[in-house]
This record gives sequence, C-alpha cells and structure tokens, in this order.
Amino acid sequence: MAQALGSVRQPAAARGASSLAAEVKRYGSAKQWRAALVCFRDALQAGTQADAVVYNCAISACGKSEQWQHALALLGEFCQGEFEPSIINYNAGISACSRCGQWQHALDLMRGLWEQTLKLDVFSYGAGVSACEKGGQWQRALLLLSEVAEAKLEASTLIYNAGISACGREGQSQQALSLLRELQDAKLEPDTISSYNAGISACEKGGQWQHAVTLLRELRDEVLEPDIISYSAGISACEKGGQWQRALWLLRELTEVKLQANRISYNAGISACGRGGQLQQALVLLREIQEAKLELNTISYNSAISACEEVGNWQQAFSLMSEMSRNALKPDDISFSTGISTFQKSGEWQRALSLMREMFEAELRIDVISYSAGISACEKGGQWQQALSLMSEMAEAKLEPDVVGPRALRSARARSGGSGSKRCPCCTSFAGLSWSSTLSAAALR
Repeated sequence: MAQALGSVRQPAAARGASSLAAEVKRYGSAKQWRAALVCFRDALQAGTQADAVVYNCAISACGKSEQWQHALALLGEFCQGEFEPSIINYNAGISACSRCGQWQHALDLMRGLWEQTLKLDVFSYGAGVSACEKGGQWQRALLLLSEVAEAKLEASTLIYNAGISACGREGQSQQALSLLRELQDAKLEPDTISSYNAGISACEKGGQWQHAVTLLRELRDEVLEPDIISYSAGISACEKGGQWQRALWLLRELTEVKLQANRISYNAGISACGRGGQLQQALVLLREIQEAKLELNTISYNSAISACEEVGNWQQAFSLMSEMSRNALKPDDISFSTGISTFQKSGEWQRALSLMREMFEAELRIDVISYSAGISACEKGGQWQQALSLMSEMAEAKLEPDVVGPRALRSARARSGGSGSKRCPCCTSFAGLSWSSTLSAAALR
C-alpha cells in the first residue's frame, strides 16, 4: 500500500518541474486552489526549480477558483525572478482578473504587456473584454474590440460574445446588435447560439422586444435550435415591453420546439400577464409551474401578486401570500410592498397596516412607497389618526414622503370630519412647508 501511494504522489524534492506542473494543474482543474498552492510552495521549499510553466499552472489554478489576488501575487513573484515573463504568463493573470470582473487590474496587466513591448494576442484581448463585461464597462469593451482590428488580429466568437454581453448588461442594445451583425459578416460560425442569446439578452435589458423576437426568428430560419436561454430572454423582453400576448405565445412555442419551460421562463410569463392586467392567465401559469414539478419561489408569487395589484383583487393577493407561508416561503420586501399597494387600492386599510406590521416584525425595511400606500389606504378608510401615525413613523425613519402622503392625510381628515369644521393639525396649507415642518407644527398645536 505504501509503495502504491508513493507512486501516486512522490515527495516534492524527487520531482522535476514538469511533474510539479502536472500536479498543480490537476488541483487547479478540480478548483482546489489551496491544495495547488500548498503543493507549489512545498516543492519550492524542497528545492524544486519552478519554471514559467509551473508558475502558469499555479496562476491558472488560482484564477479558476476566482482567487485573483493570489494569482497576481504569483505573477509578480515570477516577474521578479530570474525568468523573463512572456505573453503566456501575463495572459494567465489577465484571465484570473477577468473571471472576477477585476477590469482595472486586467487592463493594468495589458498595459504592462505593452510597456514591455510584448505583443498582445487574441487571448489577451478576449480576457480583457470579458473583464470589462463583468465589470459593466461596455465602452472599454468596445475600445478593446476596436484595438483588435487595429492590431490586425482576427477577433474570435468569444470576444464578440463578451462585447455583446457587455453592451447588453448596460442596456446598450443597439451597440450589441451592431456587434452581432459584425460577427455574422465575419462569418464566424462556432458558438452561434451563444452569440444570438447574448444579443437577445441585450435586447431584453434594453427594452427592445421587437428585436428580441426578430433574433429568435433568425435563429430558427438558420436551421438552428434556440435553447431555453433564448426563449427565456425573449419572453422577458416581451414582458418588459408590455407584450403579454407575445410572451405567452413564446412560452407556448416551447412545446413545439420540444423544450421544457423552466421557472425563469414561467416567472417572466407571469410577470408579463400581470403587467397586462391578465390575472387569470398569470394564475394559470402559476399552477402550471406546480404541475411541471418545478419549485415555486418568491419571484413566482411576487409576479402573481403584482397581477392582483394591477386589477385590484385584494382577496387573491391575500390568498397568494397565505399560500407562500404554507409553502415555507418568506415574503420579501417586494411581496409586502405589492400586497400593501393592493390592499390600498381596495381600501382595505386594516389589512394594509397588518402587512406593514408583519414587514416590521420580519425586520424588512419599509420604504416610502409602502408608507405612502399605507397612508393612502387609511385615507380611503377615513383613518386620519392612523395616517398621521404613519407620517410620524416616516419622520423617525428619516424618510421623505412623496406628494401622496400629505394629500392622503388631508383627505383622510376631511373624510372623517365631514365638511371640515375641525381640521387635522397636519391639514394646514402645505405650500412652502416640508413634511417634517408640518409634523412639527402638528406636535406644537
């Protein structure tokens, strides 16, 4: 047994650089960066001479586990040694930064390459564009892409995809579509679906539902098979564009192309129906999620509750929130805020205040929108004292109400006081007064 174990892992001192590199690389592939570094350091202390390949494997091991600080430390250590750093060493460091969205450090390394008169290659630019994409730097991503052309390098599909995604993340759908067309003109075939998906996602974030649907059609026209990511992004684009019929159409089309709708696509469909005031359609989709054995989450319920808010159906909203509790799902601030707004529209002030109390007990932050909805609910019920109490709570929370709060408070007092023979302390003219000064005046009177 001892001999067998010895043959699997020899002492570091007995190995050459190639053996050490292989073991460090193996740890890196398994994302065991600590083990990779321990192996690397033990070998160095035992006298093994680490070359550029060994350092590259160690840097890459850290990068794959998103340990960019350790990767940069190793690169710095290597550059200060007896070996001359190469493009491969720098690329390993740029890649490590790229994985973590450390675009500044990635660009610094690219600048370091240029200062050392080392020629940047496609891999360098690809990792740089990817770093900018993750860091939300779409302008810098486009600048790097233009440099690829100036350097007379052939941009890969991966570089274009990263550029499209960088633009898409920041809602720059037109820039993303332009890059997609450039990719098509360059006749770069590999990973075409990922390219289209990046473009569809860009349209979704930029609110360009027409372009998203067009790209989906192009995928099918080119005898390619859109995947669930393609359709989910398309459905979400239609949802953001207020196109609930088209969202449902795409959702139903999944069956035709033999794809299984997932929770993301269903949630987008529910939200689309909710925005369109189609409560019954939203509830049908909610039940379909359950029938498909997919686990409902808070987003699923929030989308359905929003549909209730659109049509003012507080009973259904109350039922859905109760169902969430039965399914061991905790309502979040969106759940509560939407529920409060739904009750407010129906004049159910007691239920609105009850939700606000639950929200407080759940240690969730009550924002201006929720407070305003609560005050407005009290206004509809003629509960000016409750409305005033909520205004006081807002003052304590240092929240500045919107115009709804003071108006609702005056209206609540008018409703409870008849023709207005008596006035609420806060029902003085609000002209030129802040809400906090009005409350102060109320306290003095």
